[in-house]
Amino acid sequence: MGIHVLYLVKYYNDQKAAMIAKSEMRDRAEVHRKAISDFGGRPIAQYGSYGEWDMVYIYEMPDQTALAANLHLTDSFGLAKECKAIPLMDMDDFIESFDLANRTETEYSPAAD
Repeated sequence: MGIHVLYLVKYYNDQKAAMIAKSEMRDRAEVHRKAISDFGGRPIAQYGSYGEWDMVYIYEMPDQTALAANLHLTDSFGLAKECKAIPLMDMDDFIESFDLANRTETEYSPAAD
């Protein structure tokens, strides 16, 4: 199993204007599906949105290197005003992370009381 990612995109206004003016530029999910697949990933879900984010993607990449390469490439085009990639984990692993935090002895502590 690879790395699941939640990816949020906010486009620059000139990019949105191009999407309005050119019908062939509107299906950004198709472009992202291809880019994800090119790096060995698997698109899971794509949604258009409005407000804070314009597009929301959930996908799986085979490893961190493929994920980083995909993000480097998409960032290099300068289409997005802002984007955020959030790694996801299944609930069993998430619950196990609490168990691991509980049983791990450490001297790590907050800087302030």
